[in-house]
Amino acid sequence: MATLRDIALQSGVSLATVSRVMNGHPSVDPELATRVLQTASELGYEKPTRNIEKQTLAVLVTWPSTSESQTQRDSQFAMMFLHSIYVTAEKLGYHLVFHFGTEEGKINSFLQWQMTTKQFQGAIIVGSYLAMERTYVENLRKAEIPFFRLSKAPTDFDSPHSYVAVDDFAGGYKAGRHLAELGAKTILHIQGPSNSRDALERKKGFVKACEEHGLDGDSISFFQGDFHEPAGEKCALEIIKSGKLPDGIFAANDMMAIGCMRTLQKHGIRVPEDIRMVGFDDIILASYVEPGLTTVQIPFDDLARVATEELVKQIEWPLRKTTRVLLDAELIIRRSCGAK
Repeated sequence: MATLRDIALQSGVSLATVSRVMNGHPSVDPELATRVLQTASELGYEKPTRNIEKQTLAVLVTWPSTSESQTQRDSQFAMMFLHSIYVTAEKLGYHLVFHFGTEEGKINSFLQWQMTTKQFQGAIIVGSYLAMERTYVENLRKAEIPFFRLSKAPTDFDSPHSYVAVDDFAGGYKAGRHLAELGAKTILHIQGPSNSRDALERKKGFVKACEEHGLDGDSISFFQGDFHEPAGEKCALEIIKSGKLPDGIFAANDMMAIGCMRTLQKHGIRVPEDIRMVGFDDIILASYVEPGLTTVQIPFDDLARVATEELVKQIEWPLRKTTRVLLDAELIIRRSCGAK
C-alpha cells in the first residue's frame, strides 16, 4: 500500500506538503495540490480510517448553473431528492456530503482530494448533464468508488452502470399523446438544455407520440429552453410576438411551463381555453398555480430511496451485480390541459 513518503518522492515535494494536501489544508497552491493528488491516485493511496467513524456517501449533482439565481433554483430542485436520500442514508448508518457541478464539467481540488483519499465510500449521481456526468464517472472509477445514478447511463459508456431512473422517453410520449388526443393540431415543445440527456429523452418521446398521431413538419415546433422559469417567459413572449398560438404546449419541466403560462395569462391568453399546457416533474407548485398544471410525475422519493439502498448494498457486497431500475412516469391530469 502506498504511503505519504512514496507520494512525496514520486511528486517531488516534501512530506509535510503531502500531509497538508491529504488533510485538505487550504494553504497549498491548487496546482501543486492537484499534482500531489494525481500522484496519490496513480499509486493507489488510501487514507487510513477509524472503525468508529461513521461512513459517508457523496451526492454529486451534475446541473451546471450560470448565475446565482439559477444556482438557487437548481438547489431547490435537488431538495426534491434530498429528504429521502438523507432519511435512508441515516437509517443505514451513513453521513452525506454534497457537490454541485460546473458548466465546464470540471471537479474542484477539494472533491478530487475527497475521491483520492476515499473520504466517502460511495456516490449518488443526480442529473444527466453530459460533461459533468462523465467527469464524475471517470474520477469515481479511477478512485474505485462505487456509485449509483438517478438517471439512465449513456448508451456509449463503455461499461454497465447501476441506476434507478424515471422513464423520460415514456413520459414525453404520454405528454405528446395526451395533447394530440385532446385534439391539438399544432403543438410547441419547450425543450430542456441540449446537454441534458433527460431533456433529450423527453423530446424523443414527445416527437414519437406526435408522429404516431399524424403530427409532424409544420404541426410541431420547438423552443430551446434551459429548465428555468425565465426560458418559459421568453417562449411566451415569442409566441405573442408571432401572433400564432399553438393549440398545445409541452414543456420539458414544470418551471418552464409555469413561466410560460403566467406570461401568456398576463397578455390575455387563456389556459386552457386558448392554449393547452403540459409540464414535466410534478413539483409542489404545479398543483397550486391557476389553473393547476397537468404534468408528468417524477417519483422523487422512490428514486432517491431505491438509489441509496442499492448503493449501500454495492458498498457492503462489492461482487453484487449491476442494478438497473426504470420507474414509470405517470401523467397527472389537472385543468391546464382542458381535460376533465
